[in-house]
Parts: sequence; structure tokens; C-alpha cells
Amino acid sequence: MDSSTTLAGAPEAPEEARLDETQRSGSPRSLAATWAGVLLAPGTIITGMVAAGGSAGPGFAIGFAGLAFGTILGTFAVGFISIWGPRTGMAQMPLGRLAFGALNVVPQIFLIGSLIAYNALNDLFGVDALATSLGIPFLVALFAVVAIEVTVVIVGVRLMRILGTVISAVMLLISIGLIIGAAQVPPAPAPPGVEGFPMGPFLLAVGLGLSGSISWTVQACDLSRVLPARTSPVGVFAWVFVGMTVPLLVLGGIGAWVSTNAALDDPMARVDELLGGGAIATVALVALGTSLATANAFNDFSAGLSLKQMGLRFPRAVCSLFVTAAGLTLALISRNTQLGQLTSDIVLFAGYYTAPWFGVVIVELLYRWGDPRPWETIAEKTRAAVAAFLIGFILLLPFTATPLGNQIAADYPIALGWLGWVSRNLLDGGDGAYLAGAVFGAVLYGLFRRIGRAPTTVTVTTPG
Repeated sequence: MDSSTTLAGAPEAPEEARLDETQRSGSPRSLAATWAGVLLAPGTIITGMVAAGGSAGPGFAIGFAGLAFGTILGTFAVGFISIWGPRTGMAQMPLGRLAFGALNVVPQIFLIGSLIAYNALNDLFGVDALATSLGIPFLVALFAVVAIEVTVVIVGVRLMRILGTVISAVMLLISIGLIIGAAQVPPAPAPPGVEGFPMGPFLLAVGLGLSGSISWTVQACDLSRVLPARTSPVGVFAWVFVGMTVPLLVLGGIGAWVSTNAALDDPMARVDELLGGGAIATVALVALGTSLATANAFNDFSAGLSLKQMGLRFPRAVCSLFVTAAGLTLALISRNTQLGQLTSDIVLFAGYYTAPWFGVVIVELLYRWGDPRPWETIAEKTRAAVAAFLIGFILLLPFTATPLGNQIAADYPIALGWLGWVSRNLLDGGDGAYLAGAVFGAVLYGLFRRIGRAPTTVTVTTPG
């Protein structure tokens, strides 16, 4: 995703391993600090700017209300699925195998595609931060961002943790500075002459809030699995909820408050302005650029692991560098796209697949709720899971609201005019794809899973 790193609290264990009880420790309170560190990231501020929409958007009040509503819904989902970490000791994608089995490769392909898209966005924002702060050309700043990214990818987890800790502390200071700066300017106003409630812009902001929260369900248990099995599920849910909502609402609120047309074109220049310019702002922007490069390194790391699990016979670092190159290529292609529009395209579209995935996985986990050792039940409805996931993804596309999707629908009305059709014609341009995708995935898998014989419980050997 677009965070600095999610490895700050993760154990030194293979992603596919199930952590034994003897390898776990800690309390659910640690999850709040870890998630806060993950989400104290520049992307959260920029998403808030897009939700308020500058002069063409709904303004701070409506934009932030929608963003907050979507954020709270999404963090409920992440908190609920996180409780399965202590219960199983499994990371999130391996936990998905309880539904998808050997066909887990299908959602992993979507995961890799989304990570490449986020990499491209982070590359551009990182370059923007360095170019703005240091006054260097685009290509020089791009080389610096990629150099940081490649270094972290090659060195690995330990460097990610060190940088993640330092960057989280710096981001906390930057956030305080932004709050002080934002207090000196009025909030983004609603456009004049608008009558009634702007449902479309509100729903678009809800979609942006969901994109920044529910999309983390694909990594939720990566953090919570380090806790003992006896950990209170209520405690896990509550601390995940607090740790996510506070940074998402505070930073997203700052972004929505200071949203302008200029901010959407050049978000880092707006950050520089709020911090008052000068040496402090320069240091802050360099830190933001480094944060974005480090975020990409974590995305590359996760994608590299997935590629190896999918059977690519290269070292993990090489697999990760393939993703680095793909993200860099997409960034260069998208270089001249307005950054606010590009953010809306990527932040929304790259996370859509997580909605039907969540629907499928949550139904499977609820089926296994009373099973004390769910990892020992082999997935037998793998085709049903994949069918529900893919059909759910296709069915959510008419509910999408991205500039790119709307442009494709306009260019190819006969073949692809259905992209975003519900959004444009029934939701006043608002986004309903995340909610629709989760419902479609859950309902379809619930129906498909009931067809045929029930799964058989057997004892299997698991790592760890």
C-alpha cells in the first residue's frame, strides 16, 4: 500500500509460516501504536485533499464527513478480521488460503497489480517532495527516490524497520506542524450556488475513506498474529480501530481542510506552504520523499514474496526489483497526469479488489468460527471462492467512480460503457464500489459454498 512500513511489529518468520504459541507475545495495545505508525503517511493527507476536491469539490465539511464515514466502516472490517491473527497465528494472505487453497494465486495477482499502481503514485509524490524541497530536476529527484527504494529492497527487513521507526517519529512532528499551519487558513469552502445535499461528492469521499481503510484487510493479520492465542478479541478489535482511525481522520482532515486546486496539482508545494517554507519545511519534505520511497520498498518486498510463492524462480530481491521497475515505468507514463486525478484513479481503483476478497474470506472465517484449529481444515471450495471473487469484482465495476474509468466508458461506449454506469446515472458520480464489492463477494461465496459436499477436517503439518 502507501504506508511507510507494516513490518515494525512483525516477527522474523516466513510469511507462509503459522506462528506457534511459543513464538508469540505482547498485548493488543501494541497494535494501536503499530497501525498509527503505518498510517502516519503522506498519502493520507493527499487523500483528504482529493476528498474535499478543491474548488470543484464539496468542500471540507461534506468531504471530511464522507471520508470519516468510509474510514470508520473500513476500520471496522480491518479490526474484525484482525482478531483471526491471534486465533490462527497466520499472516493474512496465507489465511486467505482457507478459502482459496492453491488458487490463492488469483487474489495475489490482483495484490501485485495494486502494489505496482501504488508504487507509481508514491514515486511521483516522492519526486514531487524532493524536487520541491531541493529545487532539483524531475529526473534527478526520480533517481534519488529509486535509489532509496532499491537500497531498502536489497538490504531488507531490518533497514525497513529502522527507517519505519525514524520516519514515523518525523511524520508525527510534521503532522503537528501541519495542524499549526492549517489553523492559520480557512477550511476549504463548499462551491457557491449548490442547493441540497451533494450526495455524489459525499459518496466519492466515502469511497476514498474506504480505500484508505478496508484495503488494509489484505494485511490485517500480518500484525496481529504475533499476539498470544488467549488475547481478547475485543481488545484486538478496539486497539486496531483506535490505531487506524486517529491518524486517518487527523491527517485526512488536515488534507480536506487545506484542499485547493493548487494543492491537487502539487500537494507537496501545499505542504511546504503550510509548514512556512525555509529549512524546516525542506527537511520535512525530504523526510516525506524518503517515507514514500520506503513505502515502495515495502510494497516491493510484499510483491516479491508473492511472486516467489507463485513459483517465480528468482531470489526474493530480484522478484522485488521486477515490481520496482514496473512501478517506475507506470510513473513515467503517468508523469504528466494531474496528481489529484491520478490519486483518485489509483487510490480507488487499486484497492477495489480487496472488497470482494474481504467478502469471500470473512464468510469462510465465519463458517470456521467454532473450529479451534481452523488451519487444519483443507479448503475444498476453492473454485467457489475464486468464482465469487472474480464475479464480485466484475459486478462492482459499474459502481466505480474514477476519472480513468469514466474516460474509458466515454471512449468505448458500446463495449465498456457499463464501467461506472451506476455511479454516473444513479449515484450522481459517487462511489459505491467498495460496499457493493464486499456484499457481492460475501453473498456469492455464501451461495456457492453451500453447493456440493461439506469440507472435510483432516490433520496437516504446518510450519512453525
